[in-house]
Amino acid sequence: MSCMTSMRRTGLGACFVTTLLAGAATTRIAVAADVKLTDAASIDAVIAAMTPEEKARFVVGMGMNNATAVPGVAGSSYGIPRLGIPEVVFSDGPVGLRLGGVTGGAVRYTTAFPVSAAMAATWNPALVAKIGSAIGAEAKAFGVDVLLGPALNIQRNPLNGRNFEYFSEDPYLAGMMTTAYVEGIQATGVGATLKHFAANNQETNRMTINEIVPERALREIYLPAFEMAVKQAKPWAVMSAYPSINGTFASQSAYLLTEILRKQWGFDGFVMSDWFAVKDPVAALKAGNDLIMPGGALPGVSDHDPGAVVLAALQSGALPQSVIDENIRHMLGTVVKTPVFNGNKPTGKPDLGPAETVARTVAEEGLVLLKNDGHALPLAKAAKVALFGHDARAFIIGGGGSAQVNADPARIVSLQDGFKKAGLTPVTDADGADLVEGVATKAIARAAAQCDVAVVAFGRNSAEGADRFSMAMLPEEVELVKAVSRAFHAQGKKVVVLLNVGAAIEVMSWRDAADAILLTWLPGEQAGVAVADVVAGKVNPSGKLPTTFLRKIQDSPSFGNFPGYNGTVDYGEGIYVGYRYYDTKGIEPAYAFGHGLSYTTFRYDNARISTAQLDLSHEQPVTVSVDVTNSGKVRGQEVAQLYVHEKATPLDRPYQELKGFQKVELDPGETRTLQFTLNHRDLASFDPAAGDWVIQPGHVVINIGSSSRDIRTTLPLRIVGTPDQTLGLRTPWITVQGFGPAAAIVAHQIGEGEVNGFFLGNPTLGDRLQEYFARTPSLKDNPARQKAITDEILAAFTRL
Repeated sequence: MSCMTSMRRTGLGACFVTTLLAGAATTRIAVAADVKLTDAASIDAVIAAMTPEEKARFVVGMGMNNATAVPGVAGSSYGIPRLGIPEVVFSDGPVGLRLGGVTGGAVRYTTAFPVSAAMAATWNPALVAKIGSAIGAEAKAFGVDVLLGPALNIQRNPLNGRNFEYFSEDPYLAGMMTTAYVEGIQATGVGATLKHFAANNQETNRMTINEIVPERALREIYLPAFEMAVKQAKPWAVMSAYPSINGTFASQSAYLLTEILRKQWGFDGFVMSDWFAVKDPVAALKAGNDLIMPGGALPGVSDHDPGAVVLAALQSGALPQSVIDENIRHMLGTVVKTPVFNGNKPTGKPDLGPAETVARTVAEEGLVLLKNDGHALPLAKAAKVALFGHDARAFIIGGGGSAQVNADPARIVSLQDGFKKAGLTPVTDADGADLVEGVATKAIARAAAQCDVAVVAFGRNSAEGADRFSMAMLPEEVELVKAVSRAFHAQGKKVVVLLNVGAAIEVMSWRDAADAILLTWLPGEQAGVAVADVVAGKVNPSGKLPTTFLRKIQDSPSFGNFPGYNGTVDYGEGIYVGYRYYDTKGIEPAYAFGHGLSYTTFRYDNARISTAQLDLSHEQPVTVSVDVTNSGKVRGQEVAQLYVHEKATPLDRPYQELKGFQKVELDPGETRTLQFTLNHRDLASFDPAAGDWVIQPGHVVINIGSSSRDIRTTLPLRIVGTPDQTLGLRTPWITVQGFGPAAAIVAHQIGEGEVNGFFLGNPTLGDRLQEYFARTPSLKDNPARQKAITDEILAAFTRL
């Protein structure tokens, strides 16, 4: 029995818990002796029955790899058997269940799925939901209660070392994938954890970096995917991130964790910290970070036991009982949902057959055909293929760190085995030389003479903990592509390049030497068969880029502001991330966001919209339809993408933003009508001055196409609003003066000098016009002309 707590049985079937608080009088709390956690209704009674030591212990994890129920997992929560509270087990990771290996514990094999970027490249939420279901089933079989995934941070910069683990540079696409993933896993009765909340966009100094992020960028780029998933999928948990955002660590930010996450979005699960992210345990609990993970000290990372810090603060009153009780309430609300609480009996033997099928399908649909000149792909049946490159011999199936999965070596399909299963003949040497980087020209020429086609594979490892230092290809890789190209093209044969990478890589220095380029990502344990089936034409590629491939790193909007300097990184690009920047600034990418070729072609026709004018006084959605036809000769899948382009608005906006997509599979000649729904939020921007989402009246163009740079059809939409929302005489003059198109209209009528001139106070446009009329002799006593000028300005405003 603790020296801080004593208990004695009473004749009433209850016990008195005597708690000695530092500097306070002894208190005696009567609680029922048989209090147990049985359901949500019992939570308050259980909290009342907990001792201070138990409370302090419960909000801190059990330490790295200290879960008693499932060894080798990332962590667990503290169980209190006397109150019926079980130990809840948490396991990595986003692309498959990780049991043992990376941070200790016996290795157990599970399914290694394609990385998250590859999942997003499918543009198929229903398929991603199947991944969630498959991982959930394996987790349940092994006794895992909550998965530490999905990871959904935005791919802000191509060099972020963890981009492979994130879905996209676009928040809408990331949100759709995340929502599907969470729904899939939680349908099995296992919880999902959204991570990392928020703006965890780099690995360099990730535990200490202070990110200066504009409010609008937070709301429009870095938070919407979390918001969508929280509201639609109801995840059990959210993991707070490492970085400090605008001066406050994410794990200690009441603004993020309480004001936005709980109050504004209605999140009802619990928040856990990223491992060793919490610097001040008491501040974290007060801010709404309910569970401090992993618990315990780690030399060189965390030199204090957070449980002891919490207990001392609870005893001194620095941490109010009401705060820790609310933290515990959030956690217990999830505990009662968990498999362990509801009697799950782990077998340790999941059925991996269905998961293998899902892994293969996702890998196939996630492959992106970047280039295919002269119909280089698919290959002819029974083609003899010269396989070049070290990576062709050791194809990379996944990333490292918390996303690493221990796949059974017997179930991993190599590139060579995949090619053989597809009816192709792989050749890996010529004249006794291995066909890898640095191979002699003579051997390449011999391979060109012996084989029908060349396939060159290049790979890059990806892992958390460090950012990439470059997106460039190695000189020896570039030389290999060019040398192979010279030899094979001389004999009229094609060259195909496989990019076995987790994120964008430089292609401009060598892509002209390749006839076809296939982006395979890190495609999971079914890598070889998935790649081979697409190369051989057994599967028609349908993947689309979830991120832009740049011509050079200097084109990135965050270039110069990544990964920061002296402990700070400035998100100076604001809302202009990814294609939002390139499309607005007219910068040509190597391969655009949404790009991906097929072995067939698609036609877009008959675009239509439910209304040509949206009245903001009504909450009516807008419905957009388009007919998509397979105009080619083979069955295939197309992803129709809808972007919203606002022509002119006082609030600066990107050229276009993704607001809808649908994937459809069509036979040759088949037509399908696709329908999209746009609500008011889809047309809104976050106005920091108003502290809310706003829609500006004006003209919008709906762009529909096969990528952000391949728009096939457009539709106009006019947005009308109240006088207060519309540019008019009551609009503040400073707004007109600062909005280029409006300023140009006014200047055309009264002169550029008047628009650029000095003014005092806070006049409206009407005030400034009246002032101008009053001091202009030709207009002073000419009301008809004054009205004509005013009417011309207002009419021009309506055309913006």
